[in-house]
Amino acid sequence: MILELLFIFFARIIDVSLGTIRMILVIRGDRLPAAIIGFFEILVYTIALGLVVGSLNDPVKLIVFCTGFALGVYFGALIEERLALGYRGLQVTIEREHSFIVNELREEGFPVTCWEATGKIGPKLVLNIIVKRNMAKLVADRIYEKDPQAFVVLMEPKQFSGGYIKKK
Repeated sequence: MILELLFIFFARIIDVSLGTIRMILVIRGDRLPAAIIGFFEILVYTIALGLVVGSLNDPVKLIVFCTGFALGVYFGALIEERLALGYRGLQVTIEREHSFIVNELREEGFPVTCWEATGKIGPKLVLNIIVKRNMAKLVADRIYEKDPQAFVVLMEPKQFSGGYIKKK
């Protein structure tokens, strides 16, 4: 009985974590890896569900099944965060007098495209930066170190081509 409960619990953690990764791959347009992960996700889910459906009168199995789902959501998000699949776009608005940030970021190898804009209280610079997802926080932190008032928007680009991307 204990082994069956442990199997249900860990199967749910695994299938929901796989589901999280699968959805991110689908959103990014990576259909084949998403389909392969989906196969294993539904295989594990069906086996776990089969162990629970026949015994819905056993609240312990149901609670273990649901708890495994909840932890699967949690761990799936952690795994996805660690994998940092894909790219992030940063749109940064800074005061024009902080234009030195553009050159410093470029010197560090980050691709920066910028243009002038007008804000509520005067001239601004808008920076457009696309980096690997695991670099986005680093870039945002560097910008905030130099300009704590910077306005940074993180975006998830689905597709892009051309240009320069830092490969670290």
